[in-house]
Formats: sequence, structure tokens, C-alpha cells
Amino acid sequence: MLSKGEAAAVLSIIMGHHGNAQWNDLQLESFWSELLPNMTQQEALEAVRRFYRANDSGRWCGSGDVNAMVRRIRNERKPSEAQIGRECEAQGLTGDAAWLYRRQRMLGRQPDDASRIVAGSRDPLQLPPAKSRKRREGGGFIGGLGLGDVLG
Repeated sequence: MLSKGEAAAVLSIIMGHHGNAQWNDLQLESFWSELLPNMTQQEALEAVRRFYRANDSGRWCGSGDVNAMVRRIRNERKPSEAQIGRECEAQGLTGDAAWLYRRQRMLGRQPDDASRIVAGSRDPLQLPPAKSRKRREGGGFIGGLGLGDVLG
């Protein structure tokens, strides 16, 4: 998660592209609150670099531009379906294991981490073992009376 201080550093870099303009606390609060909550500072800095490398119109980079660029960066890191299929074949994964591996890879996990998660998972369709029930002591009715005592 991007701290407020890290967001201030990113905002300062943006302002540096426009004649070292000064920002105030309200601008920082607004910028920081609009960024993706799970963004890292490295992702934000790379997004700003890419924005100004591709944009020479003098337009300012805003929080929405940073968010869009970070999403694009994250999507570039994801492997293709064909690549995931080849990885599953190489590991001999089929069925639910292949699905779980594919899901972990699409969430951004590295192949080693995804394999470890698949190896440590249990079959989702397998029921857990039944717990033994505690047997009651006594006759079953109030005060230890038997069925004959109640009916009789």
C-alpha cells in the first residue's frame, strides 16, 4: 500500500515535470485518496515515467492516469493462457489442480508460488472427516428415567 509520504514523492515528481510547481496538503490528500489502494511506490513511479515518456502535449499526469497505467503494467506481467497451459502440461496438472494453478497465475503469483499453493491444497470436493459425537450418559429422559418408567 502506498503511504502518504510515498504519494508525496510521486506527486513531487509529477510537479517536477511542470517547472517544479509546489503542491499543498489538499492536493496531496486528494491525489493520495484517489490512487489504487494496493499500489506500490515502484508501480506509481513507473507509471509516471511511462506517462511522461509517451505524452509530450504538456498535459499533467493525474491520479486517474497513474491508476490506468498501473493496471496496464500489471496486465503486462500476467502470462498468456497459452503460457499457463504449457506450464500446466509441464507439471502434469489436470482438472481442479490446473484450474487452481491458472487462477493463482492470473492473480499475479509467480510459477513457484502457484505450484506450492496447488501442492498444499486439498481436494475441494473431498469432505472433511466426520467428528465423533459424544455419547450421553444416563437413561435419556429427565432424571435418568427409562422409557418403561415414562410409559408404564
